Amino acid sequence: MKIISKNPAIVGLFLPLILAVGFVSGVSRLSADEAKKTTLDCGECHTCENPSAENLCLKPCPSLFMLQEHAKHTVTEAPDSMLLKILVNEYGPVRFNHKLHARMSDMDKGCAECHHYSPEGRIPPCGECHGGEANPANLRQPSLKGAYHRQCLSCHREWSHSTACAVCHIPLGAESLTGNVKDPTDIIGIPHPLITEPVKRVYYTPYDRGPMVTFYHKEHIDLFGLRCVDCHQKENCVFCHDLQKPARLKKSQEEVHAICSGCHGTHKCSKCHDKKEKPAFSHADTGWPLSRFHRGADCRACHPTGKRISKLNKECIGCHAGWNQETFAHAVVGLQLDEIHIEIECADCHVDRKFENKPVCSGCHDDGRDPRKNPPGKKI
Repeated sequence: MKIISKNPAIVGLFLPLILAVGFVSGVSRLSADEAKKTTLDCGECHTCENPSAENLCLKPCPSLFMLQEHAKHTVTEAPDSMLLKILVNEYGPVRFNHKLHARMSDMDKGCAECHHYSPEGRIPPCGECHGGEANPANLRQPSLKGAYHRQCLSCHREWSHSTACAVCHIPLGAESLTGNVKDPTDIIGIPHPLITEPVKRVYYTPYDRGPMVTFYHKEHIDLFGLRCVDCHQKENCVFCHDLQKPARLKKSQEEVHAICSGCHGTHKCSKCHDKKEKPAFSHADTGWPLSRFHRGADCRACHPTGKRISKLNKECIGCHAGWNQETFAHAVVGLQLDEIHIEIECADCHVDRKFENKPVCSGCHDDGRDPRKNPPGKKI
Protein backbone atom coordinates (compact mmCIF):
# COMPACT_ATOMS: atom_id res chain seq x y z
CA MET A 1 0.00 0.00 0.00
CA LYS A 2 1.81 3.11 -1.25
CA ILE A 3 0.42 6.36 0.16
CA ILE A 4 1.33 10.01 0.58
CA SER A 5 -0.45 11.34 3.63
CA LYS A 6 -1.78 14.91 3.46
CA ASN A 7 -2.98 14.89 7.06
CA PRO A 8 -0.46 16.84 9.21
CA ALA A 9 -1.59 14.97 12.34
CA ILE A 10 -0.88 11.60 10.80
CA VAL A 11 2.46 12.80 9.44
CA GLY A 12 3.36 14.17 12.84
CA LEU A 13 2.44 10.90 14.47
CA PHE A 14 4.69 8.86 12.22
CA LEU A 15 7.42 11.43 11.62
CA PRO A 16 9.80 9.92 14.21
CA LEU A 17 9.33 6.54 12.57
CA ILE A 18 9.94 8.03 9.12
CA LEU A 19 13.14 9.66 10.31
CA ALA A 20 14.27 6.44 12.02
CA VAL A 21 13.64 4.33 8.92
CA GLY A 22 15.69 6.69 6.82
CA PHE A 23 18.46 6.75 9.41
CA VAL A 24 18.67 2.97 10.00
CA SER A 25 18.58 2.13 6.31
CA GLY A 26 21.79 4.06 5.76
CA VAL A 27 20.45 7.05 3.81
CA SER A 28 20.76 10.69 4.82
CA ARG A 29 18.49 11.95 7.60
CA LEU A 30 15.30 13.47 6.22
CA SER A 31 14.07 16.91 7.12
CA ALA A 32 10.47 17.33 8.32
CA ASP A 33 9.36 18.84 4.97
CA GLU A 34 11.04 16.04 3.01
CA ALA A 35 9.43 13.42 5.22
CA LYS A 36 5.95 14.81 4.53
CA LYS A 37 6.47 14.27 0.78
CA THR A 38 7.94 10.79 1.12
CA THR A 39 6.15 7.76 -0.33
CA LEU A 40 6.18 4.97 2.24
CA ASP A 41 5.10 1.36 2.29
CA CYS A 42 3.21 1.22 5.60
CA GLY A 43 3.18 -2.57 5.49
CA GLU A 44 6.89 -2.66 6.19
CA CYS A 45 6.28 -1.51 9.76
CA HIS A 46 2.55 -2.04 10.42
CA THR A 47 0.50 -5.21 10.56
CA CYS A 48 -2.88 -3.56 9.89
CA GLU A 49 -4.09 -1.49 6.96
CA ASN A 50 -5.18 1.59 8.94
CA PRO A 51 -2.90 2.24 11.92
CA SER A 52 -3.98 4.91 14.39
CA ALA A 53 -2.67 6.59 17.52
CA GLU A 54 -4.81 4.19 19.61
CA ASN A 55 -3.74 1.11 17.65
CA LEU A 56 -0.33 1.44 16.06
CA CYS A 57 -0.18 -2.32 15.28
CA LEU A 58 3.58 -2.08 14.85
CA LYS A 59 5.71 -5.03 13.79
CA PRO A 60 8.74 -5.84 15.96
CA CYS A 61 11.49 -3.45 14.97
CA PRO A 62 14.00 -5.46 12.94
CA SER A 63 17.45 -5.34 14.49
CA LEU A 64 20.69 -5.99 12.71
CA PHE A 65 20.73 -9.59 13.93
CA MET A 66 17.21 -10.17 12.60
CA LEU A 67 18.09 -8.81 9.18
CA GLN A 68 21.25 -10.79 8.64
CA GLU A 69 21.49 -14.35 7.47
CA HIS A 70 23.08 -16.77 9.93
CA ALA A 71 24.60 -20.12 9.18
CA LYS A 72 25.87 -22.58 11.73
CA HIS A 73 29.63 -22.58 12.00
CA THR A 74 31.81 -24.55 14.39
CA VAL A 75 34.85 -23.72 16.48
CA THR A 76 36.93 -26.11 14.37
CA GLU A 77 36.69 -23.65 11.48
CA ALA A 78 38.46 -20.96 13.49
CA PRO A 79 42.14 -20.18 12.98
CA ASP A 80 44.34 -20.57 16.06
CA SER A 81 45.47 -16.93 16.15
CA MET A 82 45.45 -13.81 14.02
CA LEU A 83 47.71 -10.79 13.68
CA LEU A 84 45.60 -7.64 13.29
CA LYS A 85 48.01 -5.21 11.62
CA ILE A 86 45.99 -3.23 9.06
CA LEU A 87 45.33 -0.31 11.40
CA VAL A 88 48.83 0.03 12.89
CA ASN A 89 49.42 3.67 13.83
CA GLU A 90 50.26 4.58 17.43
CA TYR A 91 50.23 0.95 18.52
CA GLY A 92 51.74 -2.20 17.13
CA PRO A 93 49.81 -5.16 15.70
CA VAL A 94 47.32 -6.94 17.95
CA ARG A 95 47.88 -10.66 18.43
CA PHE A 96 44.36 -12.00 18.70
CA ASN A 97 43.86 -15.51 20.04
CA HIS A 98 40.94 -16.30 17.78
CA LYS A 99 40.46 -19.95 18.68
CA LEU A 100 40.36 -19.30 22.42
CA HIS A 101 37.74 -16.58 21.99
CA ALA A 102 35.76 -18.82 19.62
CA ARG A 103 35.69 -21.67 22.15
CA MET A 104 34.45 -19.33 24.86
CA SER A 105 31.80 -17.80 22.60
CA ASP A 106 30.58 -21.32 21.82
CA MET A 107 29.07 -21.34 25.31
CA ASP A 108 26.91 -18.34 24.46
CA LYS A 109 25.87 -17.14 20.99
CA GLY A 110 28.62 -18.93 19.08
CA CYS A 111 30.30 -17.35 16.06
CA ALA A 112 27.44 -14.86 15.72
CA GLU A 113 28.69 -13.21 18.92
CA CYS A 114 31.16 -11.32 16.71
CA HIS A 115 30.37 -12.39 13.15
CA HIS A 116 26.83 -11.09 12.83
CA TYR A 117 26.86 -11.81 9.08
CA SER A 118 28.00 -15.37 8.44
CA PRO A 119 26.48 -16.87 5.27
CA GLU A 120 26.71 -20.51 4.28
CA GLY A 121 30.12 -21.74 3.23
CA ARG A 122 32.38 -19.12 4.78
CA ILE A 123 32.75 -16.43 7.42
CA PRO A 124 33.74 -13.19 5.69
CA PRO A 125 36.49 -11.07 7.29
CA CYS A 126 35.38 -7.96 9.15
CA GLY A 127 37.05 -5.69 6.59
CA GLU A 128 34.81 -6.99 3.81
CA CYS A 129 31.91 -4.94 5.19
CA HIS A 130 33.72 -2.58 7.56
CA GLY A 131 36.39 -0.76 5.61
CA GLY A 132 37.54 2.78 4.97
CA GLU A 133 36.23 5.75 6.90
CA ALA A 134 33.16 5.71 9.12
CA ASN A 135 29.88 6.97 7.67
CA PRO A 136 28.21 9.20 10.30
CA ALA A 137 24.80 8.58 8.69
CA ASN A 138 25.08 4.81 9.05
CA LEU A 139 26.08 3.81 12.58
CA ARG A 140 25.19 0.16 11.99
CA GLN A 141 28.12 -0.20 9.60
CA PRO A 142 31.10 1.60 11.19
CA SER A 143 34.64 1.62 9.90
CA LEU A 144 36.94 -1.33 10.56
CA LYS A 145 38.45 0.41 13.57
CA GLY A 146 35.00 1.11 14.98
CA ALA A 147 33.83 -2.45 14.31
CA TYR A 148 36.84 -3.97 16.10
CA HIS A 149 36.40 -1.78 19.16
CA ARG A 150 32.63 -2.15 19.30
CA GLN A 151 32.93 -5.94 19.33
CA CYS A 152 35.79 -6.14 21.83
CA LEU A 153 35.02 -3.41 24.33
CA SER A 154 31.70 -4.74 25.57
CA CYS A 155 33.15 -8.06 26.78
CA HIS A 156 36.34 -6.50 28.14
CA ARG A 157 34.29 -3.92 30.00
CA GLU A 158 32.20 -6.66 31.62
CA TRP A 159 35.29 -8.65 32.46
CA SER A 160 37.80 -6.14 33.81
CA HIS A 161 35.57 -3.05 34.04
CA SER A 162 38.34 -1.27 32.19
CA THR A 163 38.91 -0.43 28.54
CA ALA A 164 42.56 0.55 28.79
CA CYS A 165 44.24 0.38 25.39
CA ALA A 166 47.24 -1.51 26.80
CA VAL A 167 45.07 -4.55 27.47
CA CYS A 168 45.30 -5.46 23.80
CA HIS A 169 47.69 -2.99 22.20
CA ILE A 170 51.49 -2.83 22.37
CA PRO A 171 52.80 0.75 22.03
CA LEU A 172 55.04 1.23 19.00
CA GLY A 173 58.66 0.70 19.95
CA ALA A 174 57.87 -1.64 22.84
CA GLU A 175 58.75 -5.29 22.48
CA SER A 176 55.64 -6.61 24.18
CA LEU A 177 53.31 -6.14 27.11
CA THR A 178 54.50 -9.28 28.84
CA GLY A 179 57.70 -10.26 27.08
CA ASN A 180 55.95 -13.32 25.65
CA VAL A 181 53.56 -12.26 22.90
CA LYS A 182 54.22 -15.48 20.98
CA ASP A 183 52.41 -17.52 23.62
CA PRO A 184 49.13 -18.47 21.88
CA THR A 185 47.29 -18.65 25.21
CA ASP A 186 48.44 -15.24 26.44
CA ILE A 187 45.61 -12.99 27.61
CA ILE A 188 46.64 -9.55 28.88
CA GLY A 189 49.89 -10.99 30.19
CA ILE A 190 48.35 -14.01 31.94
CA PRO A 191 48.79 -17.38 30.22
CA HIS A 192 45.37 -18.98 30.23
CA PRO A 193 45.40 -22.64 31.34
CA LEU A 194 44.53 -25.15 28.68
CA ILE A 195 40.95 -26.26 29.17
CA THR A 196 40.36 -29.92 28.37
CA GLU A 197 37.28 -32.09 28.77
CA PRO A 198 37.52 -34.43 31.78
CA VAL A 199 36.83 -38.09 31.14
CA LYS A 200 34.50 -38.33 34.13
CA ARG A 201 33.54 -36.57 37.33
CA VAL A 202 32.01 -37.92 40.51
CA TYR A 203 29.60 -35.67 42.41
CA TYR A 204 28.40 -36.16 45.99
CA THR A 205 24.81 -35.12 46.68
CA PRO A 206 22.54 -35.04 49.78
CA TYR A 207 20.27 -37.72 48.26
CA ASP A 208 20.45 -40.58 50.81
CA ARG A 209 19.32 -43.35 48.49
CA GLY A 210 21.96 -42.48 45.93
CA PRO A 211 24.47 -39.86 47.07
CA MET A 212 26.97 -40.43 44.25
CA VAL A 213 26.51 -39.28 40.65
CA THR A 214 29.12 -40.41 38.13
CA PHE A 215 29.15 -38.14 35.11
CA TYR A 216 31.12 -39.31 32.06
CA HIS A 217 31.89 -35.99 30.46
CA LYS A 218 33.67 -37.12 27.29
CA GLU A 219 31.07 -39.81 26.77
CA HIS A 220 28.34 -37.19 26.52
CA ILE A 221 30.41 -35.37 23.91
CA ASP A 222 31.81 -38.26 21.88
CA LEU A 223 28.88 -40.67 22.02
CA PHE A 224 25.83 -38.49 22.49
CA GLY A 225 27.01 -35.49 20.46
CA LEU A 226 26.42 -32.81 23.10
CA ARG A 227 28.06 -29.41 22.64
CA CYS A 228 29.50 -27.29 25.43
CA VAL A 229 26.63 -24.83 25.11
CA ASP A 230 24.03 -27.57 25.65
CA CYS A 231 24.99 -27.69 29.35
CA HIS A 232 27.15 -24.61 29.93
CA GLN A 233 24.74 -21.89 28.93
CA LYS A 234 25.73 -18.27 29.51
CA GLU A 235 29.09 -19.34 30.93
CA ASN A 236 31.29 -17.00 28.92
CA CYS A 237 34.46 -15.21 30.09
CA VAL A 238 32.60 -13.03 32.57
CA PHE A 239 31.18 -16.10 34.30
CA CYS A 240 34.63 -16.74 35.77
CA HIS A 241 36.54 -13.54 35.15
CA ASP A 242 34.52 -10.60 36.45
CA LEU A 243 37.30 -8.95 38.42
CA GLN A 244 34.89 -7.07 40.69
CA LYS A 245 32.97 -10.05 42.00
CA PRO A 246 33.94 -13.67 42.59
CA ALA A 247 32.76 -16.36 40.22
CA ARG A 248 29.97 -18.61 41.43
CA LEU A 249 31.22 -21.87 40.01
CA LYS A 250 28.97 -24.21 41.99
CA LYS A 251 25.38 -24.68 40.92
CA SER A 252 22.46 -25.46 43.15
CA GLN A 253 20.71 -28.84 43.00
CA GLU A 254 17.82 -27.23 41.13
CA GLU A 255 20.14 -25.69 38.54
CA VAL A 256 21.93 -28.99 37.93
CA HIS A 257 18.69 -30.90 37.55
CA ALA A 258 17.38 -28.25 35.15
CA ILE A 259 20.35 -28.94 32.87
CA CYS A 260 20.19 -32.73 33.04
CA SER A 261 16.42 -33.07 32.87
CA GLY A 262 16.45 -31.97 29.23
CA CYS A 263 17.57 -35.51 28.39
CA HIS A 264 16.82 -37.41 31.60
CA GLY A 265 13.48 -35.88 32.51
CA THR A 266 11.60 -39.19 32.26
CA HIS A 267 14.25 -41.36 33.92
CA LYS A 268 14.21 -42.59 37.49
CA CYS A 269 16.64 -41.09 40.00
CA SER A 270 18.64 -44.34 39.95
CA LYS A 271 19.60 -43.61 36.34
CA CYS A 272 22.24 -41.20 37.67
CA HIS A 273 22.27 -41.67 41.45
CA ASP A 274 23.87 -44.62 43.21
CA LYS A 275 25.79 -45.50 46.38
CA LYS A 276 28.91 -46.26 44.36
CA GLU A 277 30.48 -45.13 41.10
CA LYS A 278 28.54 -46.22 38.07
CA PRO A 279 30.35 -47.82 35.11
CA ALA A 280 30.51 -46.11 31.75
CA PHE A 281 27.68 -46.53 29.27
CA SER A 282 27.33 -49.95 27.66
CA HIS A 283 24.80 -50.58 24.93
CA ALA A 284 24.16 -54.02 26.44
CA ASP A 285 22.58 -52.27 29.44
CA THR A 286 19.76 -51.16 27.15
CA GLY A 287 18.82 -54.77 26.52
CA TRP A 288 20.38 -54.86 23.07
CA PRO A 289 24.07 -55.77 22.92
CA LEU A 290 25.58 -54.45 19.70
CA SER A 291 26.50 -57.09 17.17
CA ARG A 292 29.62 -56.93 15.06
CA PHE A 293 27.62 -55.14 12.37
CA HIS A 294 26.56 -52.28 14.65
CA ARG A 295 29.49 -52.07 17.04
CA GLY A 296 31.47 -49.61 14.92
CA ALA A 297 28.51 -47.46 13.89
CA ASP A 298 28.09 -43.93 15.14
CA CYS A 299 25.18 -43.47 17.57
CA ARG A 300 23.42 -41.12 15.16
CA ALA A 301 23.58 -43.72 12.40
CA CYS A 302 20.64 -45.38 14.18
CA HIS A 303 19.30 -42.65 16.46
CA PRO A 304 17.85 -39.67 14.55
CA THR A 305 20.00 -36.55 14.49
CA GLY A 306 18.57 -33.60 16.39
CA LYS A 307 16.42 -35.74 18.67
CA ARG A 308 17.03 -37.01 22.19
CA ILE A 309 18.60 -40.47 22.12
CA SER A 310 15.98 -42.98 23.20
CA LYS A 311 15.19 -46.67 22.75
CA LEU A 312 14.40 -47.86 19.25
CA ASN A 313 12.37 -50.66 17.78
CA LYS A 314 14.51 -53.81 18.06
CA GLU A 315 13.20 -55.24 14.82
CA CYS A 316 15.66 -54.96 11.95
CA ILE A 317 13.06 -53.44 9.62
CA GLY A 318 12.67 -50.60 12.10
CA CYS A 319 15.80 -49.17 10.46
CA HIS A 320 16.26 -51.41 7.43
CA ALA A 321 12.81 -51.31 5.88
CA GLY A 322 14.26 -51.26 2.37
CA TRP A 323 16.09 -54.58 2.53
CA ASN A 324 15.41 -56.96 -0.37
CA GLN A 325 17.38 -59.44 -2.41
CA GLU A 326 18.63 -56.65 -4.70
CA THR A 327 19.74 -54.12 -2.08
CA PHE A 328 21.16 -56.41 0.61
CA ALA A 329 24.52 -58.14 0.15
CA HIS A 330 23.82 -61.33 2.07
CA ALA A 331 27.52 -62.23 2.23
CA VAL A 332 28.10 -59.64 4.96
CA VAL A 333 26.42 -62.00 7.48
CA GLY A 334 28.90 -64.76 6.59
CA LEU A 335 26.66 -66.69 4.19
CA GLN A 336 26.99 -66.42 0.41
CA LEU A 337 23.63 -67.53 -1.00
CA ASP A 338 23.66 -70.10 -3.82
CA GLU A 339 22.13 -69.44 -7.24
CA ILE A 340 18.71 -70.77 -6.20
CA HIS A 341 18.27 -68.89 -2.96
CA ILE A 342 19.73 -65.60 -4.13
CA GLU A 343 16.68 -65.09 -6.36
CA ILE A 344 13.92 -65.71 -3.82
CA GLU A 345 12.23 -63.16 -1.60
CA CYS A 346 13.71 -62.43 1.83
CA ALA A 347 10.38 -63.23 3.52
CA ASP A 348 10.47 -66.79 2.13
CA CYS A 349 13.15 -67.62 4.72
CA HIS A 350 12.70 -64.76 7.18
CA VAL A 351 9.01 -65.09 8.03
CA ASP A 352 7.22 -61.72 8.20
CA ARG A 353 10.63 -60.16 7.51
CA LYS A 354 11.63 -60.78 11.12
CA PHE A 355 15.34 -60.78 10.33
CA GLU A 356 16.24 -60.89 14.00
CA ASN A 357 14.65 -64.39 14.26
CA LYS A 358 16.16 -67.65 13.08
CA PRO A 359 15.30 -68.32 9.38
CA VAL A 360 13.04 -71.27 8.53
CA CYS A 361 13.09 -73.68 5.58
CA SER A 362 9.63 -75.22 5.97
CA GLY A 363 8.05 -72.74 3.60
CA CYS A 364 9.65 -74.54 0.68
CA HIS A 365 11.07 -77.75 2.14
CA ASP A 366 9.07 -80.45 3.96
CA ASP A 367 12.01 -82.65 4.90
CA GLY A 368 12.63 -80.88 8.22
CA ARG A 369 15.97 -79.46 7.20
CA ASP A 370 17.78 -77.01 9.47
CA PRO A 371 19.41 -73.93 7.92
CA ARG A 372 22.45 -74.42 10.16
CA LYS A 373 23.03 -78.00 9.04
CA ASN A 374 21.83 -77.43 5.48
CA PRO A 375 22.75 -73.80 4.73
CA PRO A 376 21.27 -72.27 1.56
CA GLY A 377 24.71 -71.40 0.28
CA LYS A 378 28.34 -71.22 1.29
CA LYS A 379 29.52 -70.05 4.71
CA ILE A 380 32.36 -67.52 4.41
